[in-house]
Amino acid sequence: MDKKILSGAEPLFIDGNKYGVLLLHGFTGSPYEMKPVADLFAAKGYSISLPLLSGHGTIEEDLIDCKWYDWFQDAKKSLFDLRKKCEKIIVIGLSVGGSLALHLAAHYQVEGVIALAPGLYFKEKKTKLLPVAAPFLRYYIGRGVPDMKDDNERAKTVSYKRTPIKAAMEVLKLFRHLKIDLPDIYSPVFLAHSKNDHTIDYKSSETIYAEISSKDKRFLKLEKSYHVLTLDVEKEVLFREIQKFTEHLFIE
Repeated sequence: MDKKILSGAEPLFIDGNKYGVLLLHGFTGSPYEMKPVADLFAAKGYSISLPLLSGHGTIEEDLIDCKWYDWFQDAKKSLFDLRKKCEKIIVIGLSVGGSLALHLAAHYQVEGVIALAPGLYFKEKKTKLLPVAAPFLRYYIGRGVPDMKDDNERAKTVSYKRTPIKAAMEVLKLFRHLKIDLPDIYSPVFLAHSKNDHTIDYKSSETIYAEISSKDKRFLKLEKSYHVLTLDVEKEVLFREIQKFTEHLFIE
């Protein structure tokens, strides 16, 4: 990237064993929000890839002209790089990162997907008006509802404060593509979503769970967290269940 990466938003790669974990952060977020999960798997000796998606982790203007396929290409390249050395790979994504993880699974071999608050629908209904607003406004500012219940963690997170409208419209395109792809997903899938998510509608995960073709699928329903599950008040429960799911996939 041409711009300086914000402190805490740096990508991460750890050359570990034959088991690979690809982690994908959310829209307007950064690798910071996925690093606690990366730490869990790094402690087990797994190979870790946590890329910085195009347009993220620098300045908001860098995101304006990004297309959803740019983020998908970032994810695909990281998957292919991991595949060069890993026999089994699990893809873990948060929010739009979860949508990208599922989209990957519909088109390429992965041994499992962990999608945390994955998107198909935004919670805020006026996002449907983004195409109308795009010719007149550059940035979209929502209702100001927090995406984390934990105030301390929210203060430390590394993410953009404003959302470029053009980029948000690209997210909607990704959601439409993923909706079509759901029946083509056969890999084991673990979903987690909070009913108090103010950013991505909870029905996104309900729809995904119902429409994927996976025989091995699990749904952790949370009650207290908001959107950024990896940093919020139920993260310990989440991490425990993620590890259980992963261990049964990485059995010899």
